[in-house]
Amino acid sequence: MFSKKIIIFLSSFILILFSLYLALSIYITTLAIKATRKLPEDNPASVGLVYQDVDFYSEDGIKLSGWFVPNKNLNTVIIIHGVDSNKSDSYILDLMKDTHDMGYSVFAFDLRAHGDSEGKNLGLAYEEKKDLLASIKFLKQEFDVQSIVLYGISYGGTIVVSNSNLDNSIKGIVVDSPFYDLPELLASEVSSRTFIPEFFARLLKFGIIQSIDLLYGIRTNDIISGIDSVNEYNSPVLLFHCKNDERIPISHSNRINKFLPPNSEYIIYDNCEHANGYEENTLDFNNHLKSYYKNSFY
Repeated sequence: MFSKKIIIFLSSFILILFSLYLALSIYITTLAIKATRKLPEDNPASVGLVYQDVDFYSEDGIKLSGWFVPNKNLNTVIIIHGVDSNKSDSYILDLMKDTHDMGYSVFAFDLRAHGDSEGKNLGLAYEEKKDLLASIKFLKQEFDVQSIVLYGISYGGTIVVSNSNLDNSIKGIVVDSPFYDLPELLASEVSSRTFIPEFFARLLKFGIIQSIDLLYGIRTNDIISGIDSVNEYNSPVLLFHCKNDERIPISHSNRINKFLPPNSEYIIYDNCEHANGYEENTLDFNNHLKSYYKNSFY
């Protein structure tokens, strides 16, 4: 009788623990997929650029909004913003100005569920592959752009570095403060922002992966595989990260760096936080960009 009670107790305890694990995994996934829309407050005219407002569509029918700043040189840098951001946020407008002054055309657009673009949910750097491909096709068809460098910031950085083989027009990739493993990143934030112990938060990684896949059809392991395959990319990659980044620890870029093709550069700044390297080290940052653009496009 005593043994039976113990078995019932243990079974109930395991069931409660499993239910809690499942509920937390789904809850975290639901929060992660939810977009916080922030509309652009400025435009390229605020930094002295003449631009075109454009709209185009992803293959799954989502209307995307962008700005094209043409130059005499149609070699174009496509800038991809971070999560809960938009095409005017962070240092993007200044970057557009600097890139244009270097002699290149620039294209920035809002990812799905961001800024002026349509869409309800984030694609967690997986579905946004469709947005990126749509932007490349649009530039080719509408402006006859043939050579492109992708520039991604944070969330956008992961999008560009995981899609190096997307199109043969991609001549270079610049990545600023990307993440490598999304479920790991989400689990670590649970530990730092809630009462949940770190060891249990790490266990949530498997549940997060499964719930993202089952609920939304997003395979996070494919993002990692895409990043790993950058070692097959036929050009160097330029990677930036701030040593003191707490939002996306530098360990993510350290892992990405292991897969970068030969002659890639990994620039680490020790005086800045998340995706703040450009603003704190503008001259040095732009020197790296200028050299990289020149070598990529010619």
